[in-house]
Amino acid sequence: MQETTTAVEKEKADCSYSEYHIGLTTYRVKTVFNSDTNESLEDIINRLIAHEIEKSA
Repeated sequence: MQETTTAVEKEKADCSYSEYHIGLTTYRVKTVFNSDTNESLEDIINRLIAHEIEKSA
């Protein structure tokens, strides 16, 4: 029997959720990572920091 992975199953495998409580409101944030990228997590963070520095300058 051949196993197939649906788009929903793949999405569940490639993401995680974080919950943040601000006041009486709970926010559930979905974090998705692209497994096809060549960037490391460090590269992504450095790019985001550089972008924020450019915006504030």
